[in-house]
Amino acid sequence: MFLLCSITLAVVTSFFTRNLPKTYETQTEIFTGIASGINVDAVDNVKVDFLTSATEFDNLINIIKSRETLEEVGMRLLVQHMMLDSADPAYIGQEYWGHFRWKIPDSVEQELLVPYSVDSTLTNLYRYKELHWDDDRVKSTFEGGDSPYSWKRISSIGVSRVQSSDLLRIYYSYQDPGIAQNTLLILNEVFMSKMALIKSEQSASVVGYFEEKVNEAARALAAAEEHLQEFRIVNRVINYQEQTRSLTIEKERMEDEYQAEIAKQQAAMAALRKLEEQLALNNIMVQLGNDILNKKQELIDMRSKIAELETYLNDADLLRKLRAKAMHIEEEVRNMLATRYAYSRTTEGIPVSTIISAWLDASLALDAANARVEVFLKRKQYFREQYDKYAPLGSKFARLERDIDIKEANYLELLNSLNQALLRQRGEMVSSGGQVVTQPPPFPHDPNPSKVAMLIMVGAIMGFVVPFLFVVMKELLDSTIRTPERGEEQTKMKLIGAYPDLTARSEVKNVDFEWLHEKSAALVVQNLRLEAKGKGSRQMAKNILVFSTREGDGKQLCTHVMANELVSLNFRVLVMGPKELPKGETPYYDYITYKNDKDFVNAEHITELIPMGFDPMLYDYVFLVLGAVLTNPYPLNLLDQFNVSICVTGAFRNWNRADATALEEFSDTLGFQPRLLLNGVEPDYMSSVLGEIAKDRSWLRRFIKGILSLQLKTGAFGRGKKRDTRQVKGRL
Repeated sequence: MFLLCSITLAVVTSFFTRNLPKTYETQTEIFTGIASGINVDAVDNVKVDFLTSATEFDNLINIIKSRETLEEVGMRLLVQHMMLDSADPAYIGQEYWGHFRWKIPDSVEQELLVPYSVDSTLTNLYRYKELHWDDDRVKSTFEGGDSPYSWKRISSIGVSRVQSSDLLRIYYSYQDPGIAQNTLLILNEVFMSKMALIKSEQSASVVGYFEEKVNEAARALAAAEEHLQEFRIVNRVINYQEQTRSLTIEKERMEDEYQAEIAKQQAAMAALRKLEEQLALNNIMVQLGNDILNKKQELIDMRSKIAELETYLNDADLLRKLRAKAMHIEEEVRNMLATRYAYSRTTEGIPVSTIISAWLDASLALDAANARVEVFLKRKQYFREQYDKYAPLGSKFARLERDIDIKEANYLELLNSLNQALLRQRGEMVSSGGQVVTQPPPFPHDPNPSKVAMLIMVGAIMGFVVPFLFVVMKELLDSTIRTPERGEEQTKMKLIGAYPDLTARSEVKNVDFEWLHEKSAALVVQNLRLEAKGKGSRQMAKNILVFSTREGDGKQLCTHVMANELVSLNFRVLVMGPKELPKGETPYYDYITYKNDKDFVNAEHITELIPMGFDPMLYDYVFLVLGAVLTNPYPLNLLDQFNVSICVTGAFRNWNRADATALEEFSDTLGFQPRLLLNGVEPDYMSSVLGEIAKDRSWLRRFIKGILSLQLKTGAFGRGKKRDTRQVKGRL
C-alpha cells in the first residue's frame, strides 16, 4: 500500500508538472548600516545592541513585504510598461507584452497615461483602481496570482539578512527576466523612500511635541520672573537676604546701646535725687531757681534736637551751631547757679557751689540720657515696623523663588529632551539615508533549474510518509486490546489461544483463512487439553467453564469452534449455553440451552442443568457457557465443579477497570486463575500465536520482507495459497 501510494503520487506530480514554465531569478543586496554604520549619538564609540539590531532588521523586512509597498511596486511597474511603445526585453518580453496589452487596452492607456510624467500617471492609475475596484480586469491585474502587477505575486520575493552583517539580500523570480529585474529595481526605490518618510515623520512628531512643551515652559518661567520683579518693586526689595541681615545686625547693635543708655539714665537719676536732698533752698533763691529751670528746659530741648540730629541726620553745620548754642545756655545756667548759691551752703556744711556744680552735672547727664532713651524708643518702634513688614515677605519671596526654580528645572529638562530628539532625528535621517544598494539586480539570462525532478521526488516521499504516519498514528491512538501480547498485559491472564477475525476476508484477500481457522482452532484445543489434564488427570469428564466480562465478546462462537474441533479428534462433547446457536452453524456435539433464571443461579450441581436423557458421565468434555459476569448473576455453587475456566475477550474492544474488578471477583470465587482466549484478532496479529501466517505473496513482497527481516532465503516465507489443503489438515 505504501509503495502504491508513493508511485501514484509521483506519477500524478509528474503529470501536473510536465509543462511548468521556466522562471528567471535575480537578486539584489543592500547595505543598511543598522549595526556598523555611523551613529550621530556616538560618533567615536558605536555600541552594538543585537536585540535592537534584530528589531531594526525585522522592521525593515516587514516594510519591504508589506502590502502597501508591494502594491506601489506593482503600480510603478505597470506605469513603466505603459511608457513603452513596444516590447523591450530589458523591461518586458514579447509574450508578456501581449498579456499587458490585454490588461491595459489603448482606450484605458490614453485615459491614464501622462507622457513623461510617472507621478501623474501613477496618480491617475490609483484613481482608476479606486473607481473600478469591482471590475474583473482590475481584479485580475492587481489581485491575480499570476499578474506581474499583483501584490500577491510580488509577495513571493525573498528577503533575508546575510549572516550577521548589515547586508540585506532580496531575490525574486518570474517567468520574464526583464520583469524580474525591474521589479527589484523599483522595490529598492520604493522601500527606501518609505523608510526615509517613516523615520522623518516619526521623529518630527517627537520633536514637535518637545518644541511645544519647551515654549510653554519658557512662557511659564518668564511669567514667574515677571511676578517676582513686580513683587520686588512693590515692596522695595533689592536683595531680601542682605537687607534682612543688615536689619538684624543694626537692631542688635541698637539694643546693646539702648541698654547701656538705660543704665546711665538710672545712675543720673539716683545722683540727682541725692544732691537735691542736700540742698535747702530759701525764698530768695526761688525766683532764681525758676529762671534756672526755664534755662534748663531750654537746654533739654536743645540737647534733644542734638541727639536726634546725631541719630538720624548727618548735618555737620547745623549740629555745630546747636552744640554752640547749647554750650552758651549751659554757661548761662552755671552763672545763674553760681549767683544763687554764692552765699549758701548745704545743711551738711558743704559749700552750695560745690553741690550745685555736682547737681548741675547730674541733671545735665540725666537730661541727656532721657533724650537718648526717647530716641532709642523711637528707633525700636522703627525696627518693630520693619520686622512686621519683612516677616511675611520672606515666605512669599521664598515661594516665588521656589516656583522660578521649578519652572527653570522643567524648562531645562524639556530643552535637553528637545536636543536629544533633534539629535535622534538627525541620526534617523542619517541612518535612513545610509542605505546603499551594493549589488543592483542583474539581468537574469539563464532560467532557473527545473524543479520537476525534485517535485516528483517530494511527491513520492509524501505518498509514502503520509499513509505511513496515518497507520502509525492509528496504531498509537488505538486503545483496544488488538494483540495477544496486549491482552495478556492488560488482563493479567495467561493466553490459551487466539481466534482470528473471519469477517476481514474481503479486506485481506491474500490470507488463507481456511488454514488460519483450522490452525487457530487446533492450537486452542491443544492448549485446552493440556490445561484440562493438568487440572484433573484422573477424572473421566473435563468440566470447562467459558465466560466473558461483557456481552458481544463471542464466547458462544469460540465454544462452538472448540467443541467441533474436539469432536473431530473423536471426543464426546456436551455444551450448555444460554442462547440458541446462530443459524448456519452445524454442531457435531450435543447442545443444551438453559434458562438464566433463579433455578440456574441457585443450582447445586451441574446435573441440575442437564435434562433427562443426558448423562454427563458419558462425555469427555462438558462446556458451560455463562453470560457476561459483569452484568449477569452466575451460580456460585457450581464453580468448584469445573476443571478449566476460559475468559473470552474481544480484541476489538478495550479493557478497563470494571472488567478487571469483575474478573478479580470471579477468580476469587472460582479458586484459580482463568485462561484468556482472545477473539476477533486481525490476521496480521495472529503471527505472534501461530508463527508465520500463510499468505499469497508476490515475489516483490517476499523480497522486501526478506530484507526487512534479514532473512534472505525465500523458502522462509512460504508460498501462500499454493499449498495442499489435505496436507494442512493432515498435519493438524
